[in-house]
Amino acid sequence: MTALGVLALAVGVLLIVIEAHAPTYGALGVLGTGLAGTGVWLLFTSGGLGVEVALPVTLGVAAAGLGVVAVTGRKVLSAHREPVHTGLQSLVGSEATVRQWDGDEGQVELDGELWRAQMEFGYTDIPGAGDSVVVEHVHGLTLSVRRREPWELPC
Repeated sequence: MTALGVLALAVGVLLIVIEAHAPTYGALGVLGTGLAGTGVWLLFTSGGLGVEVALPVTLGVAAAGLGVVAVTGRKVLSAHREPVHTGLQSLVGSEATVRQWDGDEGQVELDGELWRAQMEFGYTDIPGAGDSVVVEHVHGLTLSVRRREPWELPC
């Protein structure tokens, strides 16, 4: 019975570690917590300590494990709802500085890089060199920009 308890405890801990590195949304964590609790139960009951010690320890391990899985699951679900802030889409909403502008197209500087830019559809106010613009969309290597609204300007 001791060997079975050690095996259940080891597999349970292994599943919890895998859960930390693989996106299973808590499935392996719950299974691992159950196996770890079962392993602790088997270890305590096989050693002659009896149910008086095994039950509280097992419930404590199970409660702690399920608490960790619940907190992790909540963080996963909240992160799942957040918009992606990497790659080109992270540029949307950023402030760029106009370097040169001619007609509907120009060149802007954003984070130390020069980008080809065009006015966002519906905006007719042509920016001048040094003006601040806001990135609305990214189309390949071209940024669609608009002038800052008066309420967006720093005080």
